[in-house]
Amino acid sequence: MDVSNLQEHYPLLLKYLRDNGYSRCHILWMSRCIKLALNKGSSPEIDSYEQLYWREVEQRRYDEVAPVRKTLKSILGCVKRFDLEGIYPQHNQYHGFLAPAKSYDLLNDEYKSIIDHYEQTARLGSKVDQAIYTERRAGILFLLHLQNAGKQSITEVTERQVLDFFFDGEKIIRGKAYKDKITPVLKTIIPLYGEPVRKLLSLFPSVPKSYPNYPYLTHLESEKFRTWLEEENSQLTLLDKAIATLAYYTGLRGTDILSLTPENIDWEKETIHFIQSKTGVELTLPMSAVVGNAIWDYLIYERPKSKEGIIFVNGGRPHNKIPTAWNHLKNVFNEAGVRKDGGRTGVRIFRHHLATALLGNRVPSPVISSILGHKSPESINPYVDADLEHLRECSLGIEDYPVAKEVFEL
Repeated sequence: MDVSNLQEHYPLLLKYLRDNGYSRCHILWMSRCIKLALNKGSSPEIDSYEQLYWREVEQRRYDEVAPVRKTLKSILGCVKRFDLEGIYPQHNQYHGFLAPAKSYDLLNDEYKSIIDHYEQTARLGSKVDQAIYTERRAGILFLLHLQNAGKQSITEVTERQVLDFFFDGEKIIRGKAYKDKITPVLKTIIPLYGEPVRKLLSLFPSVPKSYPNYPYLTHLESEKFRTWLEEENSQLTLLDKAIATLAYYTGLRGTDILSLTPENIDWEKETIHFIQSKTGVELTLPMSAVVGNAIWDYLIYERPKSKEGIIFVNGGRPHNKIPTAWNHLKNVFNEAGVRKDGGRTGVRIFRHHLATALLGNRVPSPVISSILGHKSPESINPYVDADLEHLRECSLGIEDYPVAKEVFEL
């Protein structure tokens, strides 16, 4: 195993750990694994970090459930990723051979080049990063499906493989949203492949757009959640409360909550102003006292010192950007005793909750769309379907329609 790169650069890894406040024990473990890689990894019998790990486990006779074995695997994985990819350790992320292979890495060279070409082309246009990310991910999934079906080139694809991506033989498994994300990826390679790509696009089925009923918050669930946001004696952290309060009262997307910076908050005007990650559209919202107080309490009393320019950072070292808001919302749901046995508990449910609450109070749809930062007026439609109170007002009685008595006896 070639360890020349690690030999030259490992001091940078140790300096990174010290600069980011890692514990002395963690740094000692990292030093031990670096030494292990430099000494034993350079042996002709060792070809990879995986082989080095298993050789060490065998020689030291580590039990399968021994904590020391788990630590060795994790830290040695960090060393591998730093050595081979130049990536430093990150909080709550798997490293090296702990991580499953990425879908992109499973693609053959032709399909990788298609994804690369799409990404390069898209970044020259006006698309925001979030749109590029979702279209790229859908394109990878589609191409991986074709590859797994035995089609190693875009020119070999038949209608059968395309239809199998959307239907499992009995029902639709992927809808119009997937089709709309894959199409831009394929259109960018028309100048490269020409007619085969046009033919492939023509094979895409006409999938209707659907709006499934959303598992909205009930009034009781909403009240319990809100009560625990205000509970001073709960086990919730100020970080949990701040993220959950923003989601509950503003309906912001999770990516936008976690990307907020101090510059996005105007304490004097009591507003939150930012550019949405999904649409690239500017949005200004009023900041209520309860939202402002939750953010302020976190900043003053709990936020660790960090070089990150964003408001919310990981409590564990290194104090980087939080990857997802779900865990913090889940903590509040658990404290409140709501949906502990299942059910949706992500950020999106609060977006729906805010929209349906405003609809229930007869707030005009254009106003709601502006609050939620929608780019299209049609984006309000799924929320209208969940406005049960007003849907009941549209219902018709059955008194004037004869129904056999047996129907009610079933």
